Amino acid sequence: MDGGIPFKPLLKPFAPLKKGDRLTLVSSSLYGIWESYPEGLARLRNEGLELKNGDPEGLSRGPFSAGDETRAQFFFRALSDETSSAVMALRGGYGAIRLLPHLDNIPWTSRRFPVWTGFSDATNLHAYLWRRLNAVTFHGPHPRGLGASQESFDWYWEMVTGKRTKGSPLPLGKAEVVRPGHAEGRLLGGNLETLAHLAGTRWFPDFEGAILLLEDIDEPLYAIDRALWQLAHMGVFSKIAGLVLGPFSGRPSREDDPGNDVTDLLDALCPPDVPVLKTPLPGHDLPMATWPLNISVRMMLPASGPPSLTLMESPFREE
Repeated sequence: MDGGIPFKPLLKPFAPLKKGDRLTLVSSSLYGIWESYPEGLARLRNEGLELKNGDPEGLSRGPFSAGDETRAQFFFRALSDETSSAVMALRGGYGAIRLLPHLDNIPWTSRRFPVWTGFSDATNLHAYLWRRLNAVTFHGPHPRGLGASQESFDWYWEMVTGKRTKGSPLPLGKAEVVRPGHAEGRLLGGNLETLAHLAGTRWFPDFEGAILLLEDIDEPLYAIDRALWQLAHMGVFSKIAGLVLGPFSGRPSREDDPGNDVTDLLDALCPPDVPVLKTPLPGHDLPMATWPLNISVRMMLPASGPPSLTLMESPFREE
């Protein structure tokens, strides 16, 4: 084991993005319509990227771009297309978990791996790609977020063009040290509810020695507590080296809430020697930072002074 991933060669994107590269957009969750995201797509084009539609045409089925097996085929086709340097989820919502058994039936033959970016429901696909390919993936905004926030776009572009590399700090915003300490491990995780729904499946990640990122949106605290306990019963919190709490935004308050904040739930769940960082950037709120996943990072959380999360290796193969 190495930072929570079964040993196999780490599959990194071949190179950072540059002007003239192709980015394929896929509706790996709910069906996305390009015309709904003009600002984000314009920003990508303005940087010199060629945008390609990775969805099947004329096969829309309900809220999805096609049936599950077809969507799985088109997702892997986009990832394995050696003429495309990047793939991005067009939107989130739900539906990615339905692809996983179909992906198991599709051989992976490509010699290269693209810059794959998504978050929220795309956590299903991050987890799948870590397990099957030991791939480096990117937790970052979809086109809507890239268009709604210049800062989100700038952070995305810095990351995927290789301006943040080994030794670079990840953007944290107004971060708070919940529990001081330091740790090093592979940065894994994503959306809390999505991870909890993978519990007990063959695609659930092994978080041994990992720095675990969790975030969510529109979930009451009792539901967050329930999902955290699901991970605890899976032994996750006894395995991890550190914990990063992203935003838990849009959380409706209730009289029967088990606390006032997500941090109030940790004492019963997380061993006291696990350092905990809280940051508003890696989640559904804007601005949103883009972070590489399945990459070794160092977490430094002093009792006083600014915290840091530093890349211990480049996310790209060529460096």
